[in-house]
Parts: sequence; structure tokens; C-alpha cells
Amino acid sequence: MSPRIPEQPVIVVGAGPTGLTLACELAAAGVPCTVLERRAAPSDGWRSVALYSRTMEALHLRGHAEELAAAGRPVRRMAVGTAPPLDFGALDSPYPYVNVVPQSTTEEVLARRAADLGVTVQRAAEVTELRQDGDGVTLRVRAPGREWEERAEYVVGCDGAHSAVRELSGLTLHGHTYAMAPLLADVHLRRPLPRDVLVLPGRGGVVVSVPYADGSYRLAVARHDHGWRPQAATLAELRAALAATLDHDPEPYDARWLARFKVHQRIVDRYRTGRVLLAGDAAHLHSPLGGQGLNLGIQDAVNLGWKLAARVRGWAPDGLLDSYEAERRPHAETVLRATDRATRLATGTSLAERAARAAALAGLRSPRRRRFAAQVLAGLHTGATERGSRLGPGARLPLCTLPLPGAAPVRADELMRDARFLLLDLTADGALATAAEPWGERVCVVHTGGPCAELPGLGAVLVRPDAHLAWSAARPGPDAVTDALRHHCGPAPLPGTSPHPTSTPGRGAVTRRRGG
Repeated sequence: MSPRIPEQPVIVVGAGPTGLTLACELAAAGVPCTVLERRAAPSDGWRSVALYSRTMEALHLRGHAEELAAAGRPVRRMAVGTAPPLDFGALDSPYPYVNVVPQSTTEEVLARRAADLGVTVQRAAEVTELRQDGDGVTLRVRAPGREWEERAEYVVGCDGAHSAVRELSGLTLHGHTYAMAPLLADVHLRRPLPRDVLVLPGRGGVVVSVPYADGSYRLAVARHDHGWRPQAATLAELRAALAATLDHDPEPYDARWLARFKVHQRIVDRYRTGRVLLAGDAAHLHSPLGGQGLNLGIQDAVNLGWKLAARVRGWAPDGLLDSYEAERRPHAETVLRATDRATRLATGTSLAERAARAAALAGLRSPRRRRFAAQVLAGLHTGATERGSRLGPGARLPLCTLPLPGAAPVRADELMRDARFLLLDLTADGALATAAEPWGERVCVVHTGGPCAELPGLGAVLVRPDAHLAWSAARPGPDAVTDALRHHCGPAPLPGTSPHPTSTPGRGAVTRRRGG
């Protein structure tokens, strides 16, 4: 018997922040999807609490960030040991801070957005089998009192460290697990710590402190001599570990959450096998020092969403879906290396490790190094090179306000809510915008009537749906623009084909804008 036709384009497994972000990206791009989640209810935990600048920018693209910003506490400085603090407030971003917000709140916001976009979330649904063929993927799903099969063209595993999708598809995590097992807690302190984000290494351990808006703290303490134990963590144990590492007792009390956890340093062998892909913790695990795990997962989802949507909708250029791993894996590998080194330096006790830690802290006394460190942590350093004074492919779209002839100026990222490309015609006559009009279902075309100060030396810019540059040129003609659109956005849609939806409930419509 031949496999049956897929009943839906995409199934996302996992309703954490990564899975919900991906579902929103797909739905915004006009691709229906179902989310399967083995948990019966949304998370009430506080495991991840830091959303960095680039993640907030990515969430802003689809209108998710405003509510999260209102629910969180902006923290603009991070103190690392005895070095001067990193200043996030100086970053070139509409979100120049670390947004401290419980993961449960992030999930709530994204779940509401997903529902507004028509996404179905099926809870208490555990994936037990996975089979794929050339046409799709079949999942066996178990819930209390029943079992059934779901079939889709593609399946994406966003189901965390113990990913069923990863295991059932034959993908493998490679790496190691640390001998130490940190303690994590949300507590009040009778002897409060400063209200910056703190990373305090020394005396065989490291303490990370993140202040909440209600006066309490997220504390993590890792010590080289504290290994894994099956017993539940206690407040007395936390207090002793803090005192041993800080050389004073901050007197924690009123713990609303307290846990012991293992720390892994692992990455999957491949992000994709056939029609199965992985994102977030299902693909990579690393030390939580720096709080970048949640941010990596959300940014995985934003990168993957528009590419998978293009594949499903039939216009993806060759190799586009494979570029997901090519672009995101290096980011994960960089974070794994950096967090591994930082964790070892922070908790090491040998003479060589103490010397290396002192040298690293001394390096942060340089203002230039502190600025760079803040950019990297915030996710604003993409590694893309500039060509002279011009931004090149892969670079992050800078914060810019576009002049519009006959209309009020508008921020560029406000024009990207519906997950299309953005073509900026920065010339005077608008000929480039006219040449691009056949791609209007996939591209928001904007003629500004002149140059933009934040995009110096450029006459045209094509921005991907994830707000990274696909192409730019100083003085292109209409032919160069159409060539770029064919390369990045596929052939121009034929007249009468199904247009990209621009009025999905819960999302403001975005239309082509052309001045003059």
C-alpha cells in the first residue's frame, strides 16, 4: 500500500517557546500547522528568564515583543566578576537591555499569538513512532485513552533535550555532560545583591544572579565539588553553596522554585534528515552560563520558519532549506565553545585556571572588549562582513526609519509583520520598485524617494523575513533587482495564483508602499 497523502503541511512537536515561535512564523507566512505537546498543561516553571536584544527584535517582527517587554523587567547592565559591567543600554537596538521575564510568560504570549493566527495546539499528545518517506512523515501519537496517526509534509522537533523526534528519526547528540550539577532557584534575599545581572566567579564556583521586578532573584550556583544527586535540592544546600562561592551569606528565603539539574554540552550530528528537522534544545544543549539557550532556540525558529514556508509553498530556491543548518549551526557551535570555556574558567580551582580567569576579567577592563562582549551576548554580532561602508548579505538590518514621500516615516521592521521579504528602493525615481511589483505576494516593496541614513551608500536593499540582508547594491538597475528577486524569492508568481494572506486575524495587514 502506498503512503497516504499528507493531511497538513507541517507538524511542530513541542509547545515551548521554540515550537510556538516556529508555529507563528509558519502561520504568518500562510502555512497552516499543528503543534503536538506531550505536557498536559502549559509550563508554570521559570527555567529560562532572559530575552536578549536580537531575540526581542525577532519577536517584534511579528508583533510578539511589545507584550513581553511590558511583562518583563529591563536590565541594562551585566557585571562579570570584578570587571566593569557590560552596558546593554548602549546597544544599537530598540531593545537595548536584557528583558527578564519568566519562560512561562513567554509561552503564554506566544500561545495566544499562535491561536490568533489559527494554529492548533494539541496537548497531552506524545509522539511514540515516526516514519518518513518521499512524500511526508507519519507520526504515531498517544494521549490519555486513545492513539492515532498524524501525517504531514514536514515535521520539526522542538521538543527539548529529551526530544522524541530526534531519537525516533535516528539523529544523535554528541558531546559530554559536566560532572557538576548546578542549583537553580527563585528566591528572596535578606541581604540583597545588586540589581544588575551578575556573574560572580571564584572560590571553586560561579553564581549568576538575575533580578526580577518583584524584588526576588533568579540564582544559579555551580561548584566543581557539587555533583549530581537524585535527592531534591534544599534551601539549606543552596545557602551553603552561595556562601562558599560568594564568601558571604545573602540569606535566601521564600523559595518559589528550587531545582538541581545536569549540564550538557552537546550538538546533534545533523539538523535535518529528509523531511524531519530539529530546532532549539532538541538540536543543541550547552551550559546555561550567559542565559543564551532560549534565545538560540527562538532564533532557530525565526530562521527556519520562512524557509520551510517557502518550501511548502513551492517557491524555495535550491538549497534554501539546507541553509537553515548552514546558518544556525555555527551560532550554536560558537555558543557551545564560549559557554564551555566560561564555565570551566569560572569554576576551575587549579593555578592555571585561576590565572586564565584573572586574565579574562582583566581583558574586560577594555571598553572596546566590553562593547564587543555585550554585542555578542545580545545577539547583535552576526559575523557578516561589511563591504566598505555598505552592509552585505547576512548582516542584520540596522534599526532604521524610512522616509516615505507623502507619508509619515516608518520603521523598517514595522513593514515585515506578514513574513514577506522587504525590498527598499532608495532611489529617487522608483523604477526599482516598479520592476519588483510582480513579486508583491512575497515581497513588500517600498520606495523611499531617497537614501536612508542608516543604510549609507545603498540604492536598494532586499531584506529577508528574518530581518537579515539577502542582497544590497549601490546603483542597481531594474534588471539587477529582478535577478536578485529571482535568486532569493523564486520566480515571479503567475497571475491568478493564490496570494499571500495579508489579513489573517491577529495580524495587521501589510501592503506594498511606494511613494511618489
